Amino acid sequence: MQSLELSLQRILLRIITLFLSRPKYGAAQLPIDSFERILIVRQHDQLGDLLIATPAIRAVRKRFPDAFIAVVAREYTAPILGCNPYVDEVITFYEKLWRWNIRKAISFWRSLRGDHGFDCAIVLNTISRSLSSDLIALLSRARYIVGSDHLSHDASRPEKIYNVISRRSPGQMTEIGRNIEIVETLGAEMNDFEYDLVLRDKEVIEAERIFQSLSIDARRHTVGVHFGALNPSRCFPLDSLARIIDWTIENYDVEIVLIVSPNEIQRREYLVSRLSHKVHFAPIMPLRVMAAFMRHLSLFICNDTGTLHIASSQRVPTVSFHSLNDPAIWKPPDARHIALRADDALITSITGEQVKAAITTAAKKFGRKSLT
Repeated sequence: MQSLELSLQRILLRIITLFLSRPKYGAAQLPIDSFERILIVRQHDQLGDLLIATPAIRAVRKRFPDAFIAVVAREYTAPILGCNPYVDEVITFYEKLWRWNIRKAISFWRSLRGDHGFDCAIVLNTISRSLSSDLIALLSRARYIVGSDHLSHDASRPEKIYNVISRRSPGQMTEIGRNIEIVETLGAEMNDFEYDLVLRDKEVIEAERIFQSLSIDARRHTVGVHFGALNPSRCFPLDSLARIIDWTIENYDVEIVLIVSPNEIQRREYLVSRLSHKVHFAPIMPLRVMAAFMRHLSLFICNDTGTLHIASSQRVPTVSFHSLNDPAIWKPPDARHIALRADDALITSITGEQVKAAITTAAKKFGRKSLT
């Protein structure tokens, strides 16, 4: 099925680019000061990837303070950009065909094509090359489409969609840096790598209500734990996690609250069955309310998944478990985040002693409040 999809994409790409002739531009040739409408496309990746891109979005706003800036994001991740002071419009792309209808399609079309489209489109393709992202950039009428040179739909054919090429620097760089590297082609710069997730007052109030409903002892610090991930190879073993939770309760004056998504209830029940101590259960919350809820945490323990980056967006210290993705590239910025990864990159190889040491370090050094 996947090979068929790739074949169809290649055919579609060849049809689209057959008659597409776009002049190439170097950075020095761009009429940057005349850009009034800028489109940023980041719809083909996951929740954490969009948060990782927010410093680059902020850099674009800093470079173009008076421009209209729109961002295309997929339905699941778009709420991240609500209230973002650097974005004028969030354009939602529905990944699943059945999620579209005539009204949504017309709205999407008008957002891309209205007001004569956009002067420039930036495709943040640091991880993979998305044909749908490229088509969105083309539909925007942008004369200038910026994209990285390290990915190609077809290496045997010349690049025809991106006509402003961002050169990818050799060597290792954080994913935050890779996003900023693309927008630097337009003269945008950013040295502050923190994420942007700005919450509404009603979301903060709702999170406060939920937190108070859990009857957590106000004299103690609260440690949040999330144990899920889409890929099982990125999940720290529940039996080992249960021992870590018990150890944390026994060694620190803390309350533990489990934060889960709807498809993790059964695994939560298993984890609880392995515990010797009482813990609290946070209810299923909308993404932004969950972010506000995390503000009450002194520490967050989790796998390498979107919740890690949500916690970071609220400046919450974390201890995270990593496997496939190198934390030197993917973990959130700032020393308040401690990432654990075994030499063989297997999450099952992370030892309990390593986790205890990380929690001990966090308890002594990080957070708005000490855990001790």
